[in-house]
Amino acid sequence: MAQEDDQMLEELLVTGIKQAQADAVNMKRNAVQVVDGISAEDIGKLPDVTITDSLQRISGVQVRRSAGEGGKINIRGLDKVSTQLNGEAFLTANALTTSTAELGDLPSQLFKGTEIYKSATAKNGAAGITGTINLKTWRPMDFGEGITTAASIELQTGVDSGEADPVVSGLFNWNNDTMGFLVSGSYANVNLGNNYNGLNTGSPNGDAGWANNVHNYWGPQDSVNNNYVIPQGVVAWNQVTERERYGINGSFQADLGEGFEFVADAFLANQDEYNRKQGVNSTDKWAGSLWTDPVSANGTGASSEGMEWLSIQSRDLSPRRIQSFAQNDIYFTDSQNYNFELNYDDGGKFTSKTRFVYAEASREKRHGYIQGDTMDGNSTGIWNSDTGTGTFYPSEYCDGAAAVGDDGGCYVEPNPLGWRGVGDDYDNPVVGWDTSGDHPKFSGYNQVINGGLAAGSTLEDYLGNLDSYNVAASVSENNENSTAEMRILRFDGAYRFDDGGFFTSVDFGARFSQRNVEEYRYHLFSNFYEGSEDEDGNIVTDGCAAQWKATDIVFGADKACSVGENVDGEFVGYTALPPTALDANNNVNFVTDFGNVGGLPGVWVADPKDLDNPEAYQKTLYGNATKQVIPGTSYEVQLIENSLFAQGNFEYAKMRGNVGLRAVETQLAIKQNEMGDQLENGNTNIDIGDVFTRRKYYDLLPSVNVSMDLTDDIILRAAWAKNMMPLDLNQWGDGLSVSYARVDNPGNPDDGLFRATSGSANGNPELKPWRSTNFDLGLEWYAGDASMASIALFNVDVDSFVQSGSTRMEVTDETGYTTIDVSTPVQGDSGSVSGVEIGGKLALSDFMSDGFFSGFGADANYTYSPSTQQEEDVYGDELEFPDNSEVQINLIGWYEANGFQARIAYNYRSERLDAISQVSGYLPLYQDAISYVDMSVSYDVMDDVTVYLNGSNITGSYEEYYLQWQDEYAFQREYEARYTLGVRAKF
Repeated sequence: MAQEDDQMLEELLVTGIKQAQADAVNMKRNAVQVVDGISAEDIGKLPDVTITDSLQRISGVQVRRSAGEGGKINIRGLDKVSTQLNGEAFLTANALTTSTAELGDLPSQLFKGTEIYKSATAKNGAAGITGTINLKTWRPMDFGEGITTAASIELQTGVDSGEADPVVSGLFNWNNDTMGFLVSGSYANVNLGNNYNGLNTGSPNGDAGWANNVHNYWGPQDSVNNNYVIPQGVVAWNQVTERERYGINGSFQADLGEGFEFVADAFLANQDEYNRKQGVNSTDKWAGSLWTDPVSANGTGASSEGMEWLSIQSRDLSPRRIQSFAQNDIYFTDSQNYNFELNYDDGGKFTSKTRFVYAEASREKRHGYIQGDTMDGNSTGIWNSDTGTGTFYPSEYCDGAAAVGDDGGCYVEPNPLGWRGVGDDYDNPVVGWDTSGDHPKFSGYNQVINGGLAAGSTLEDYLGNLDSYNVAASVSENNENSTAEMRILRFDGAYRFDDGGFFTSVDFGARFSQRNVEEYRYHLFSNFYEGSEDEDGNIVTDGCAAQWKATDIVFGADKACSVGENVDGEFVGYTALPPTALDANNNVNFVTDFGNVGGLPGVWVADPKDLDNPEAYQKTLYGNATKQVIPGTSYEVQLIENSLFAQGNFEYAKMRGNVGLRAVETQLAIKQNEMGDQLENGNTNIDIGDVFTRRKYYDLLPSVNVSMDLTDDIILRAAWAKNMMPLDLNQWGDGLSVSYARVDNPGNPDDGLFRATSGSANGNPELKPWRSTNFDLGLEWYAGDASMASIALFNVDVDSFVQSGSTRMEVTDETGYTTIDVSTPVQGDSGSVSGVEIGGKLALSDFMSDGFFSGFGADANYTYSPSTQQEEDVYGDELEFPDNSEVQINLIGWYEANGFQARIAYNYRSERLDAISQVSGYLPLYQDAISYVDMSVSYDVMDDVTVYLNGSNITGSYEEYYLQWQDEYAFQREYEARYTLGVRAKF
């Protein structure tokens, strides 16, 4: 019998684990192309807490967790995976610039299942390189006539966050034999504990951002001229991520008669996310190798520039700065997707579907940061206790300090009760950092140190004394407003032959799509000292602006905008941030919990909840806040894809399949901003104009899918296709962004100036799209309604791809010219992913009719997917594709009987390459192997009422990262175990 490539069994309301597994088995068995999938066990219940957690149970699917919940998705080693909603592209606010799978803002309760297509067909309008995920929502005719309702309410909690988080969902459906309408919704407000410790750039701007921004030193660092990693700083933080999300799905279906059907769908999703960090940072930005001394190291046998690399297991650190910080990264995301279909099928040979999709989405990021210093300013050069000079303020901030300026200005010690140094020479303290164990350990905080507290006070005493903290900086940077709009018009036709020939039907159609994306990123500047005099005695009406509101920013005579006054005949500039105690304008917390890291004392931290609205906070403190565009990372891109396809479906004896061709024309229009000079007192450049780029390229994408029934229960499958997928639009539109830091080196001629530390050039309009040639060969044995075994071989020959790289670039800064590491996408044209997938599903009830053991079942799979590409490590060995794990294992055991269901799932991923060319363009960054264990238990207390308990990451697994060698520690991310107790009912 002829079958469409996306043929599925009629959806039923499944009511348990076995039925959901049976649906997945039948989905795979009846499809022509290579496909896997999952179905909801009941209304509002996929097998796991999130969609992505459920998808990771499928062979070949790799998932990264974000704050402990499922996040980014790979299929067969690559993240170039297209995501569809009911068979067509859609917008999610976490993936404005791409169609890849970022599903963290989508409530799982609104979906009835997913299909994962691992081989392409010509009629698939927006396929990925290694796979396409099709999310399916409920529609009115999925239910019996009349009214159907369902609802659930649950409480979630984490072992670290300890909150009781509500999650509610509901569905209402009505239909008769000609029309129906449905509305379903979900609301959740969850608090997710996730901690971090490890390397840091010097200002903790994000969980993962350090890798492309870290300023490391390599070169002749010791007496035997070895290379080793010298980070800017080492950090640990406690973080709670709050996610408040809601989703609404609405659908209308009507039989218009004469074979016509009208369908209208609306899918809305909204999420507000607050990432509240409380941490401590030890750093020295500009001492190079002088601030860290390796204690334990191993030779690696790898060399660069003629010197061997050492991997370091423990170090002594001599930080000039030991600071607490509060940080809040806020994301407001919203997406709206609308679908309208006019379908025609009067039972004749010709059928058609005309479809219009409109979508819009937005993503706003807000960033706030408050830094608390425990030093008195001597170690960083902003204060000199011997001369009583350094930070200088106008008279209103003197508060008893001696006036020395013509207008009553004075020198004010920024932190009188802070620490100064160790011993008679006031050396920097030495703290130990040992990364040789399962978790890092710090030491040395019990050493006696000089400063404003009583003699004999230790470093721990200073960190534990609230009065020893001042506000060293308060900023709001890298904010963004991102918007996207998408329109799709599509026609699909099919004609069925009835003459018994080789071809049973033909599909044909056209698709026109347009996506517009605009990225606007900005820093907040504030003006200080309105009406003050500059060095020439002129009144500066608006004052001087600063992005970095900090105690090391001075509006001195060397600045274009200078405010201050004369002291003994010389002009002295005011310091930007007035003397401010940490608790003067903030709530404060004493934090002792930094996760698994050991040896850190408690620190006082500004409450990151004070930064839930960073712009309002800046205005409250400074009276004003002005958005200043970041030209290098603000852009507009328009992507137009026009395509035609034709596909013949065939059946001969026990063989069936399809062969087709898809022709795609792609048009690109890119607007970038040109960067001018750097603005003072920040890392923002002036926008001096626009650069426009237009491109057009064409692709012919043939595909073949063949299935053969070797026996009634054994199927042989083969597939071959050429695939193309556009880049993330960010990789075409984004430009150069440079990070700067103040030189803290008294006596150095550059002391107090801002030097470029690193950069990112994330876009290149001339990059090619992803292109590949894929081959699949598989064998499947169906042993029962819910039991099967399969093996599949696959090869993905990637002809064109883009990956993260690094280059050395000379840029201008206040010191003149500096050569920095710049992370940038690079073009690759030779790579491959190949491997094998082995899987099996077992329901013992397929082999025994009753008895206790008949309720047991299992689902297990193994994927081996090695990859190669052009980039090499320090040994000259080819690197893998980033984000690919060679080995993935899923083991699931379940039991179902008499209304009781239990399920435990184990997921394992081997190590994966996170980023290439870190540390001055040399060392790759890896995430070590990791495994997760999840569980669920439920009981039907009545026919339509179920209580359930779910557990996610119940073993408390954590992610560990390293640079090239497993004993070269980079950082750890810790996610809490979470549990859900709920009740679900349907009527």
